[in-house]
Formats: sequence, structure tokens, C-alpha cells
Amino acid sequence: MKRILSSRFGRLMAVAWSVWLACLQQLPAVDVAAAAADGSLWQQTRQELSKGLLRGCAYRRVDETTERFRSKINDMTFGGVKTGDVLFNWDEGKQHILSVSSTIYNKGDDGEIEKEEFEARLKETVEGLNKALGAEGAPRKLSRKEAGVKGRAWEWETENCAALLEAASSGAGKNYVAEFIRISLASREEDLEKGTSKDTAKKSELKGHVKSEDNGDVWIVGIPMVDQGEKGYCVPATVSRVFAYYGMDGVDQHSLAALCKSSERGTTMDDMQKALKGICGSFHMTVRSWEWINTKAISKKLVKKLMKSDDGGQNFDPSEEILSIVKSRPNTMNKGFAEIKKQIDSGIPVVWAVLLGIYPEQGLPQSFGGHMRLIIGYNEEKKTIIYSDTWGARHARKSMPMTHACAMTRMLCVLRPTR
Repeated sequence: MKRILSSRFGRLMAVAWSVWLACLQQLPAVDVAAAAADGSLWQQTRQELSKGLLRGCAYRRVDETTERFRSKINDMTFGGVKTGDVLFNWDEGKQHILSVSSTIYNKGDDGEIEKEEFEARLKETVEGLNKALGAEGAPRKLSRKEAGVKGRAWEWETENCAALLEAASSGAGKNYVAEFIRISLASREEDLEKGTSKDTAKKSELKGHVKSEDNGDVWIVGIPMVDQGEKGYCVPATVSRVFAYYGMDGVDQHSLAALCKSSERGTTMDDMQKALKGICGSFHMTVRSWEWINTKAISKKLVKKLMKSDDGGQNFDPSEEILSIVKSRPNTMNKGFAEIKKQIDSGIPVVWAVLLGIYPEQGLPQSFGGHMRLIIGYNEEKKTIIYSDTWGARHARKSMPMTHACAMTRMLCVLRPTR
């Protein structure tokens, strides 16, 4: 009897689910730009939007006031043009929207496209926004100082909203690369989403961002979260967090991806270092990198141990061997920890290049390979480091033993404001 009831219940649930999906699929696509232009977007609460504009959307919290929405059923458009994920930036009470932003195209999520297709998408977007906003966009050049890369921009300012469309590409001829087309909307021009930082830091104020807790944790507050999504943008996303923390909100992960030659596959360490040196001077920044432990020396030692193993390496565990080598060099490990502590105490986050997969970490979208994250704190008594990944609010603050952190490190780096 229970099996029969269970079977009937399952069929009823399947039917109900199908009906619900069918209803959602019949919902017309909602144009975010049109809702911003008539003012209705800014007047609705989170609950009201969830029943209308955001109905059927999956979402992920990026930080305390920003949520990232994705819908495959009830598509949102900007001037009739479909976009990827849409970021809604709420006021502190999460009652009303301050700004909305999205990318019409970016090479990390959408793959590389030819110049003709990029220009066609851009033209369609400008024309669509002109119609939805009821005004002609004012074109201007996008300066490198504003966004990290050169490009084109269009601005709109109407009675109920302000809008900014930015587009950038790099190279020419065979070396042409379409970088991004992104849109930002707000009820006021000053609220336009040009980054995710609210509490920006100046050199003289950095120490004020360091917080000490009763449990011994010392960490930097006010570093904005940037969610890289599924693309291999850990380097530009991580660096853009530091830039936003220092007040350079316009230099986002898409701009830095162009400078770092990032793709959906990721960024090489050489490209990152070249790009950082090239742009830091323009933004009154200095960059310094160092090793926590000599990775080349460790690699040689691992090879020797492997060659000497009696079973041909069948029981050879690289992660345990690396950890053993690290623990055998306490002076090196403690010296690196002291340098990290010095930076954090000064209010400066440490850019941290690591090799994932050496030690288990729960809930990571990426389980192995090269990755970049931020060290944002430490606990001297527990000998742990506090770190942050670019995958949203759940990854904003985590910790691990100093020994594990040292063993998986490939490079440490600090970006410092010069004024």
C-alpha cells in the first residue's frame, strides 16, 4: 500500500512540476532596461521582484548586498538583448535595488567571437537601449584610466534612470580579440555599478581595516567580493578585488582579463606578472612577489624520493611528501608566515597563487590545478591563515593550517598603493 501511495505521489509531483515549468515558459521575457526607464524597477521590493521580474530565476549571493541571478526560463533582457548572469545590487536593508549590471558578452563565459559578430552585438545593444530608454545614448571613448582598457562607451540619463554601456576589444587583424560588452543601470548616475566596493581604502587608512577578534583571528574587513563564476578568471577576479578595495572600482575582472590575456581556460603566471607590472604604474601601485618556499627545490627532492622508492612509486603520496618537506623547514615556514602577518597588520591583502588538489577542501568549484585567491588574515596562536576565494559569499572567509598553506603555495604577491 505504501509503495502504491508513494508511486501515485511521485506521479502527481511530476505532473505538478511539468505544469509549473510550462507556466514559467509562457511568461514573457522581462526587459530590465524598460523597467528601469519607467521607474518600476526601483520601486519594487525583493519579494515583489521575486514574483515578477525574478520569477523562476536561480540566484547566488555574492556579498551582503549583491545577488547574482540566472534564468534559463524567464529570460531577462536589456533593450531586447539577452544577457548572461545579472547582478542586482541592493540597498543595505535589501528592500530596493541600487543598481543592476550584466555582460551582454564576455569572452570568459561566451567564448571568442569574430570582430563582425562583436560589432553586430554592440550595434544591436545600442539600438535596443535607445528604444527601451527612450533616448539616444551619448557616445564617448572609454579611457584606460577608467576601466583598465581602452574601448567605447555610451551614456544615457533619463528622468528615472542612468545607464552606461561599455565595450572593449584588443589587438587587430589576426590578433583581434573581442573582450566584453557590459551594461550598468541605476536610478541615479552616482549609483551606477562600476565595481563592488563601497568602503574603499587609501594608503593612510589601510590599518583601520584590520580587525582583531577574541579567538585570535586578525583579518582585513571591507574587501569586496567578486564572483568569477565558471570561467577561468581567478587571476583577474582576485586582482580586481584588491583594486576595488583600494578605490579603483572601474577596473573589473573583464578589464583585467583583457590585460592578463585570460580566457575561459585561465591565466598563465607569466602573463599575470607582465600585466600587473604594466598597469600598476598607471594606478599609482607597486607590485612585489616572492616565494613562501622554494618550489623548484621541492620538485627536485620529490623526484629523488620517487626514484629511490622500492615499489616504483606505487605507494608514493606527493601531498604527504611535500608536507613532510615543509615541516622539516620550520624556519622557512615561519619566516613566510611572519611576512604575511606583516602585510595583514598593515591592511594589505596578499595575492596567493596555489596548486589545488594537494589537500582536500570542501565545496570548491575547482578541485585541482592552478588557482589564485587572497590571504586576508591569520591566527598566530593557532598557526592558521585566513583566505578568500572568488566564488561568492560562501567562499568569502575560510581558514587552513599554515603548513598546508605553505605546501600548496606557488607564489605570494602584494599590490601596494603609492599614495
